[in-house]
Amino acid sequence: MRIYNYLFYKSYQMAVRSRNFDDMPVLGALGFVGLCLMFNLFTIALVLEGFEVIKLTLEKEYKFPFALALVLLLLLYYLFNGRYRIIIKKYEKREQEKGIGLHPILIIITYYGISTGLMFLAALFKNGDWIFSK
Repeated sequence: MRIYNYLFYKSYQMAVRSRNFDDMPVLGALGFVGLCLMFNLFTIALVLEGFEVIKLTLEKEYKFPFALALVLLLLLYYLFNGRYRIIIKKYEKREQEKGIGLHPILIIITYYGISTGLMFLAALFKNGDWIFSK
């Protein structure tokens, strides 16, 4: 969960800097973390389907309950006992001590790029294309 906490912090920083989420930067950060978590869950599901462990069907009627459950789980995790404040303070202190802070957009774009690439590789594996052809 450490990577998601750091991603949450950087997303929070980006929301504060962009002034797009002036009233709720935490909500903006939860959106970015939720999207990354969905990328990773789909990657895992595609790999498991490629190994024929599970059979995944994405039905339209399950789309909204899944998204709502994911958002609620993230809200419970970050809002429980003010965990988001603890995470923000921890990483702010760490950046002040080291004096080096990467721009949040670099972290977010890098993570999205890696997650998307892994998801595409998992899809190629599932379908048996490219280097995974039999």
